[in-house]
Amino acid sequence: MTTKTFEQTIYHKWTNSFGRTTETAYQSGTTIVPESKYEDKKVIVLEYIGKHTFAQIDPFYFQGLNNLVKSLPEGTSISGIHIQDVWSKDSIQTHSHGKTYYLNAADLPPYLPPEPFSLRKLTAEDAEVMSTLHDANTPEEVEEGYVEVTHQIAFGCFHNGRLVAAASGYERTGFLDIGVLTHPDFRKKGLGKAVVGAICNWANERHIIPQYRHDVLNVSSQHVAESLNFKLYFQTEAFTFR
Repeated sequence: MTTKTFEQTIYHKWTNSFGRTTETAYQSGTTIVPESKYEDKKVIVLEYIGKHTFAQIDPFYFQGLNNLVKSLPEGTSISGIHIQDVWSKDSIQTHSHGKTYYLNAADLPPYLPPEPFSLRKLTAEDAEVMSTLHDANTPEEVEEGYVEVTHQIAFGCFHNGRLVAAASGYERTGFLDIGVLTHPDFRKKGLGKAVVGAICNWANERHIIPQYRHDVLNVSSQHVAESLNFKLYFQTEAFTFR
């Protein structure tokens, strides 16, 4: 798939999920999307898709955000700065930044974990070893990685029968959304790259575009994406309020 066609495919899947045409991503402006899943969660998530901002929000914030958009010049793509101008610092509980990458099938490099690690597909029978891997990481790392054997597909790296790295994926907005988690004692050995690469190969065989997301502060996760030739397409900002 050419770079331009690949970009258009990504834009189409995202804009279609918001009930908009592909051309929306090529136009400045803001689309507000009240989300029932965010109801009472006090959340505003800004997705910067191309030139456009899609604001996924707790419906409670619709009026305030709509008033903000109307107060700005027509065609303004709002950003986190605008949110901070309207809502006081004291009312904002958390403010995070994320990156979203996609992989064109032709760009995936061949890669296997180094000796003596082994790689295989995970099943529901691996729930116990996955739980042990979760316990070795912090709750924050487990939450961000979001790796489960119950997802659509999962792969793991083993050392002496011990699960030391795993990745899983599930279809979301027309993409295979991928998470990865590595045991603290086995990092910087290329194991995250191996399990994510296996997930990507699985997705490519089924003509599903792999999607990889991480917090901007997670440099290790960024290295995994770049080592597998993922390309950065979008950034996000998320706010939660008191």
